[in-house]
Amino acid sequence: MPTLVRSQIKILAFIPLLVSVQLPLLYYFSASSLASQVEAETVRDRQAEADRLQQQGFAQAQKNRQYEAALNSWQKALTIYREIKNRLGEAQALGNIGYAYFLLDDREKAIQYLQQNLAIARQIKHRQEEADALGNIGTVYYSLGDYRQAIDYYNQSLAIQREVKNRQGEAICLQNLVTAYRYLGEYDKATGYEQQIFAIANTQAEANSATRLWQQFKIVERYPNL
Repeated sequence: MPTLVRSQIKILAFIPLLVSVQLPLLYYFSASSLASQVEAETVRDRQAEADRLQQQGFAQAQKNRQYEAALNSWQKALTIYREIKNRLGEAQALGNIGYAYFLLDDREKAIQYLQQNLAIARQIKHRQEEADALGNIGTVYYSLGDYRQAIDYYNQSLAIQREVKNRQGEAICLQNLVTAYRYLGEYDKATGYEQQIFAIANTQAEANSATRLWQQFKIVERYPNL
C-alpha cells in the first residue's frame, strides 16, 4: 500500500478522527471472522454428512444388498460434495454411483459415472483414485465380455498402482489380467501375469488372497474403518 506522508502537525490533528474511524472497523473484522468460522463449521458438518452417506451406501450395498438404497445414499453424498466443492469426494461418489449401477446390471450407466470419476481424478491429479477408476471401468467391460477393452483399462490401472506402490491394487490388476487373457485363450500371457502375482507376494497366503480379490471394485479401501 502506498505510504501516506503528512506533516507532524497534521498527524496530531487527525489522531482523534483516526481513532473514531477505527472502532467500527475493528467491529467489522470481528463480525467477518465470526461469519467465516460459522461457514467453516457448516462445511465441516456437510462434509461429515456426505462421508456418513458414503459409508451408509457401502453398508447397504455390501452387507444388505440394498442396491437401490445404496444408489440413493451415494447420490445424496454427491450433491453435498458438489455443494461444498470437495472434488475428491465428488469423484469417489461418482465412482460409487457407477458401482451401484454395476450391481443393478445397468452397465451403460456404470461406465458413464465411472468415466466422470476418472475425469475428475485426473483433473485433481489423484493418482490412486485414477487407478481405481481405471480398474473399475475395466471390470465393467470384462462383465460385458469385452476382454480386450478390459485389458487396456487393467493395464493402465496396473501402471499407476505400481507407481503409487499399492501392492494390493497391483495384485488385483494382475489377477484380472490373468482371467481376461484366459477367456481369450491366450494362456501364455495369463501365466506370465500369474507369475508376477507370486513374485510380489510375500507368502502363498498373500498370493491366494490376491486371487480371491479379482474383479473387485476398489470401494473397500476408501473406508478402511468399516
